[in-house]
Amino acid sequence: MRRVAPAFLVFVLTFGIAGVVLGLPEIPSSSFQSSDGCGCHAALLEQWRPSMHAKALSDPLYRYKLGEANEATDGALGPFCEGCHGPVAVMAGELPGTEIADLPDVSAEAITCDFCHQVTGTDGPLGNTSVLVDADGTKRAQFDDAVSPVHETEFSAFHQSAEFCGNCHNVDHPGNGMHLEMTYTEWKEGPYAEQGIVCQDCHMTPGPGVTKPNAGKAAGTGPDREHIYTMTFAGGNVGLGDADLAQERLEAAATVELAMPEIVASGQTVDVTTTITNVGAGHYIPTGLTEVRQMWLEVVATADNGDELLRERRDFGTVLKDAEGKYPVDLWDAAGIQSDDRIPPQESTTNEYSFAMAGDGGVTVSATLYYRSASEEMAEKAGVEIPTTTMASAEALVFVSEEEQAAARVASDDDDDAEAVGLEVWVIALIFVVLVVAGVQFVRRARKRR
Repeated sequence: MRRVAPAFLVFVLTFGIAGVVLGLPEIPSSSFQSSDGCGCHAALLEQWRPSMHAKALSDPLYRYKLGEANEATDGALGPFCEGCHGPVAVMAGELPGTEIADLPDVSAEAITCDFCHQVTGTDGPLGNTSVLVDADGTKRAQFDDAVSPVHETEFSAFHQSAEFCGNCHNVDHPGNGMHLEMTYTEWKEGPYAEQGIVCQDCHMTPGPGVTKPNAGKAAGTGPDREHIYTMTFAGGNVGLGDADLAQERLEAAATVELAMPEIVASGQTVDVTTTITNVGAGHYIPTGLTEVRQMWLEVVATADNGDELLRERRDFGTVLKDAEGKYPVDLWDAAGIQSDDRIPPQESTTNEYSFAMAGDGGVTVSATLYYRSASEEMAEKAGVEIPTTTMASAEALVFVSEEEQAAARVASDDDDDAEAVGLEVWVIALIFVVLVVAGVQFVRRARKRR
């Protein structure tokens, strides 16, 4: 007999295996238009297609984790997860139970255009797909003067609010109510909310951070707008989303600083302090499903001769525990949080390290902050490659004496001078080649004139 996860026992007894409380109405998928019908917004459509919203149902990491969850809970968790990942299919009663390939086109498009633009508000407590949807064909967005020849339009201030995103980006355990993902709450309780910066300002504008105004057209034949949102929804998924957009956001999210003495005698202890600051994210880093996401700091000290004097790793994330206090556990077994050492927006965390100074030359100390959307083991099981991204790094040198430090500076200056000389020689050589070629061409033309 298959074991059902303990945290789901109460849930199963209360709601049944297939019953999950979600804030979604029952609406047939025929009430929604597939993205193929959004040609007037071709530029925005091309931004959406590589996004993780478009891939929310087909994402191999999601499919793998969903399979694990369904196996552990006898299928109880599937409808709950699919509410956010495939809302049209869930509202239509097509999920769970239908393969993605057999779904109607609009249902298979996951977080598709017409779903978001027919949302009217929030139904009940924010989170767990708590959306109100009026699938009457009217498209709702932030413009109060939009006119379309093919559909009705309606102004929606809600589409400019963080609450719109919070409908899905806060997730509570369906069995016991504990917070599993709190990206919206992390924003709400942080400095970005106080400053009036909402999710769309960073994740729906070009480049990392707030890029406003972003002038353009929302529709090909529409008027020029002072500001339009992009449909990239860029986050940190380098492996499966838009890699360039994800990488630039990760690289802008944090800084790393190193503090250590410049001179330490051989055999003495070198004390190193690292400081990581969340400078570019309006929520914690990492955020979302943080028992899957990986962010870690690696500190390495290497002597001139190549000997490694220090290598330590610190991981940042959330560790879940079950009702009996056992940890770590998967989210379906979770009843509480054992630890959470993630970094809130505009805040810093410090770590202390030490090693024994060795050798006669300098020692290079580096601190590098890395990120992966999932572990190598999980990615392999899901059949995908997930790269490791360097978010930020710092490097410093420590020497056994002031004489060694001075000698290293002289050597560095000599290298810089040699590099500069080499560049000058290369430029002179290039000019010489250009002059020779020009001279040859001049001679050929002169001969032709004769």
